[in-house]
Amino acid sequence: MTNGVPTRTAPLWRRPAVIVAVATVALVAAVLLDTTFIDNSSIAEPADTAAEYVELNFDTVVIATIIDNAQPLTELVPELIADPDKVGEEFGKREDEGKPFSFSTSVTGTIVAGGFGEVGLEVDGLPDGITVGIAIPPLGSEPTIRIAGTELTFGDFVNQTEYQRVAIELNTRLASTVLTENDLTTMIGQEVTIVGAFTWVSNTGGVIDHVTIVPVQIEAGA
Repeated sequence: MTNGVPTRTAPLWRRPAVIVAVATVALVAAVLLDTTFIDNSSIAEPADTAAEYVELNFDTVVIATIIDNAQPLTELVPELIADPDKVGEEFGKREDEGKPFSFSTSVTGTIVAGGFGEVGLEVDGLPDGITVGIAIPPLGSEPTIRIAGTELTFGDFVNQTEYQRVAIELNTRLASTVLTENDLTTMIGQEVTIVGAFTWVSNTGGVIDHVTIVPVQIEAGA
């Protein structure tokens, strides 16, 4: 027997099952938004020695990191002149507090004769007084590529010597690949696009007026 009062059905959006489902979706969405996804291809393979590290990670991590992080040189340099610490924290990497920052960069210019250990690069759009060089072999123990292209620290290797050797092994590999395939000394007068890394530091201890880029990618006729 009924009392004549019609039965009311709760709106769909107020039903418990629907509320739980919506809440779950919202929670998952919030977690996804707050999650950083890492491309596994950019994670360095661990190694016991410098030579092994470079063999495992040269292309997939070191070179890929510099290419992915490269900022236009014509934009970086004016900002570095204005506020080097701010730009360093945003785009650079360095070994320790107080050490100079290294940067991944890209730039297009014309190759010209350069100073010792490099060819020059004439670049439009840089501040007056700033010159650019591209490093050529031998690259020695210059650590710019190790700093800009890896997350390595001293503790990743058995001793300081092996850690420092990573820079030598990386530079040796660059000299035998990128810089052998593209002999910059024979490309005077050609326009090229360079991707590489540089350290924002003065070799004389004075005002910075020269940037030397260690190249990891060279494209002629850009």
